[in-house]
Amino acid sequence: MSVEAMQGSLAVSERIMTGYDTISTETWKVRLPIDWTERESSTEESVYFESADTTKGAYFSTWRFDDDPRSAREILESFRRVELRSFDEMEGRTWQRVDEWSADTPTGMTLGVDCLDREHSYRIVCHLIIRLPWLVRSSFHDYDCADYDMSKGFFRPIIQSLEIHHEYT
Repeated sequence: MSVEAMQGSLAVSERIMTGYDTISTETWKVRLPIDWTERESSTEESVYFESADTTKGAYFSTWRFDDDPRSAREILESFRRVELRSFDEMEGRTWQRVDEWSADTPTGMTLGVDCLDREHSYRIVCHLIIRLPWLVRSSFHDYDCADYDMSKGFFRPIIQSLEIHHEYT
């Protein structure tokens, strides 16, 4: 590979890297696009970020489970049931579950569901991550999801970047 080709690929890599800001709390961190800003949340328990063009957003909430006798998996499944019930209870919406996932990693467990309301071009991805005693609930919203694959590609690196800080293990 020529030096020019290597420099070209480095420049692209740098541009991609600078396209995100790391948002960090006491408990978790996530990389969001640089044009996203914190906005007023619809609930006191959540923090909300939204894109400059208002077509995308993300909510984050944190729970602490100190004396809960349930396992991490049981807690995640409990949250998942609530998430799915909330989709069923949304009036005027027809949600299709497009994808679901679950993973155990050395840094915690994750569970998620990807739902799409095709009629309204609205997509919500609920992603839960737990490393006891902490659970972080995130929901990623595409309010103008005309192209599911593009939306999936847009949100994938953001969702994958969400993690609970290691010092809380």
